[in-house]
Amino acid sequence: MLASVLVLALLASLVAAEPVSFYKSLVYQRPDIDPPTFNIEYSDPAKLAPGYIFITPYEAQNPGPYIFDTNGELVWSGWGASGPGNAHGMHVCKYKGVDHLCFFQGSQQKGYCRGHGVILDSSYRTVRSVQPGGGMASSDMHEFLPINNGKTALVTVYQQRQFDMTPWNIKTGMGWLMESVFQEVDVETSKVLFEWRSLDHVDPSMSYTYPAHTDTSGTGLKAHEPWDYFHINSIDKNAHGDYLISSRHTCAIYKISGKDGSVVWQLHGANPTFRNINFSFSQQHDARWLSENATHTTLSLYNNGFNGFNQTHTYSAGMVIVIDHVAKTAVLVHKYTPRIPDLISSSQGNMQRLPNKNMFTGWGNNCFVSEHDQEGNLLLWASFAGAPVMNYRAMKFQWEGNPTDSPALWTYSPTEEPWSPMSFYVSWNGATRVRRWRFFGAANTTGPWTFLKEVNKTGFETVYTHPDFYTWTRADAIDSRGNPIGRSEMKYTFVPSAELREFCQNSNCEDAPGFGYPGENSDRPFIPLAGVKTVPWVDPHHGVSRPYPSGFPHTSNDGALNYYRKSTKGRSYRPGSFRVRPRLTVRRIACLALYYWATASLCRRVLHVSAPSVTFTRGPLRRRRCIRVVGGYVGAERSTFPAKETGLVALAAVDCRVLRALLPARRSKFRTGERLNGRPSIQTFPMH
Repeated sequence: MLASVLVLALLASLVAAEPVSFYKSLVYQRPDIDPPTFNIEYSDPAKLAPGYIFITPYEAQNPGPYIFDTNGELVWSGWGASGPGNAHGMHVCKYKGVDHLCFFQGSQQKGYCRGHGVILDSSYRTVRSVQPGGGMASSDMHEFLPINNGKTALVTVYQQRQFDMTPWNIKTGMGWLMESVFQEVDVETSKVLFEWRSLDHVDPSMSYTYPAHTDTSGTGLKAHEPWDYFHINSIDKNAHGDYLISSRHTCAIYKISGKDGSVVWQLHGANPTFRNINFSFSQQHDARWLSENATHTTLSLYNNGFNGFNQTHTYSAGMVIVIDHVAKTAVLVHKYTPRIPDLISSSQGNMQRLPNKNMFTGWGNNCFVSEHDQEGNLLLWASFAGAPVMNYRAMKFQWEGNPTDSPALWTYSPTEEPWSPMSFYVSWNGATRVRRWRFFGAANTTGPWTFLKEVNKTGFETVYTHPDFYTWTRADAIDSRGNPIGRSEMKYTFVPSAELREFCQNSNCEDAPGFGYPGENSDRPFIPLAGVKTVPWVDPHHGVSRPYPSGFPHTSNDGALNYYRKSTKGRSYRPGSFRVRPRLTVRRIACLALYYWATASLCRRVLHVSAPSVTFTRGPLRRRRCIRVVGGYVGAERSTFPAKETGLVALAAVDCRVLRALLPARRSKFRTGERLNGRPSIQTFPMH
């Protein structure tokens, strides 16, 4: 009976909840884009604020800034386009009065970063890089916030300082502190307009995180292990020119005077200015002013309640707090809780008030985002990755993207028959104004182009299947007014070979599950016959095909010859052959000769022949001519012959002068002669 009740309850919950939306990986026209899967687990679309979701996952396979819509569809992948290192805190900002994308970009350290602020225009081009001034360390990830229409920016800096740490049992020498610094700088010049340093105003004894207390607190013993006693993680500025900052390790929010940097008041932590009536928080992030007057201040923050070692709350939550400056009290008026009852973030996290007063939350090292109405009712719950992937902040904004590159198109047809169906796969990374796609086909690149169909845009990648075959295709992006706003490159329709076709579908060919045919014991790739179009790059260390290790220098003891010597030391091999699967010795010599562009001295050592010191040339015309000649010889003759002659063939493909150096005849090329003792002989005749 109990089991039946549980089953019914489970079914009821599944019916009540919104279906999960799984984002399909892109494998056709943009295989380079591999975004996180954005799953919409619950949604009330009618009550959501308009806008896109901005995340910057890191410690992921493809870290970087991403934009998604509220259906879980990718809008823009900035992986690779944002520069090296991690991106953090992407949001829409004003620069020169126009909407831009702003985020921090840099290298991850223990609990902080080294990098700079980045500003992108609506075409996703970098227009400004922002650094701190005054001879400081580079920027930190915790805040990069352009203000004043992009004229100035708020940045955080983590700066090591020597400090007398005898109270913390560092008594035989100086200790090291990580001082939290924030600056307001001129975006164009990095001139420091205001600077605040934690050691000038907050004593380290106020910290709740001690040396060697957590994995990111630092020991205080070395410059690269400073004790991070303060850990600033957000900055905001009000209309009066004062600042609001959050300190994770003192568990406090501070109002800082914009005139002299003094602490005007402190919320929570040791020696607070106000008495908390109905709440507490710890290890918090992202303190923001919501409103302020002479008697009251309303602010928001994200309460972690956990640092990975000490837990003060059952779950993390967003908070809205009202401070009464007359009564000197602080009251929690709204709390925004996770859909998962015990979800708690050991690091990171944020909460953003949207224009319609909804609250959008990023759940820190737990890769979830949510949207609540003002009263705390859940409107959206989504996930986009699992451990160890993390996301510093998630935010929501309206945005218009107009990329400068072309839409990406890939077309496929199972055959070239006129009645063969043809599938179009089209997308435009970052374009937000596309509403429909127009598809065209032609027999050649000069046209005429036949209009095929206009279809609605569906998600990031739109798929359309046309009943007839065209050799060449293109696609036009159409906006809401019916105007073309972008055109793809002309694309040659991919048609699988007859051998491959039986394993393909009408709309695409899936990835091969392995080597060989189903049921065939073939876990190795075949090596194609060396000839005009293919050269078998193989690892001389193995008896089967494998890519050569990358990064080998061309000369010296670290080069190819040394690798060859080490890999062949103490071994003996039979002569090889240029069959479909040639043997070891052939592949060794051919690979060394063709891949490393060595000198004739290497040829003498490998082939044990006498040759003058001739350096190979890289003239493309002569090289192609030799390759055609040698390829024709090898392609016509698959019989076994000695390794030296095989090496000669390979070397001749590199440079005609090597052929003349190793063979006495001048102006010669190979041809197949009579077989001698079961092996082909090599004859020469003049080149024309």
